[in-house]
Amino acid sequence: MPRFLLMTISYIVSLILTFSSFFMKLNGQSFLEISNRFSVVFAPVDGSHVIWIVIYLFTGYWLVMNIKKTSMKQSALFSCINILQALTIYVWHHELFIVSLGITLLLVLYLFMLYNTYPLHDKSLSGRIPFAIYFAWMTFIFITNISFTLTAYGWNGFGLSTPLWAVILLTLGGAIALHIRFHHFDIMYPSVFIWAYIGIALHNGFDELLVTTAALFLCGVLLVGILFIKKNPAYQK
Repeated sequence: MPRFLLMTISYIVSLILTFSSFFMKLNGQSFLEISNRFSVVFAPVDGSHVIWIVIYLFTGYWLVMNIKKTSMKQSALFSCINILQALTIYVWHHELFIVSLGITLLLVLYLFMLYNTYPLHDKSLSGRIPFAIYFAWMTFIFITNISFTLTAYGWNGFGLSTPLWAVILLTLGGAIALHIRFHHFDIMYPSVFIWAYIGIALHNGFDELLVTTAALFLCGVLLVGILFIKKNPAYQK
């Protein structure tokens, strides 16, 4: 019973902090006010963050459906994920950007561990799907936060232009998404990256045409990967 209580409380706290960060000023500023302070090319349009509604609806459904079915490992990972999510909100609003990167990386790793507790053939809302979406979005957010933090600290990019670095990060994210698509037989993970890259294209528009073009091109590549990449049956679990 205590672990189920911890799962529920940590979920509620994480949910409240995440959504309040968009609509309330924590430590005197909202999440988007901080995010929009610097001109970061590798960033989605503000509206892209509505995916948090999907994430919390699906993880909430998972929690209700599995409250008495989860293993000890899954319960512990789920609780830790919620705690880490809450911590990222706290440190972000206190502008501890490097600390936020470290916590976000831990969050991505814990999500991957929970994601991996399900077999490749699992395609249910009470199974792997909620964490495929959450894992993908946090991977994208981690890459975005790297770009934001480097910009905030005035990194010169080793002489390369900001748009070029954005294209490099877009390519890296696309490669990760295709890797998960193939090795984990997952269409939800790259679908989230398509959503995120459309957001980047909308954010940059015609101001950074190279970035916008690269983002839309990679959306096409990811869509092809979703439709046509097939995992060798010998590797399926």
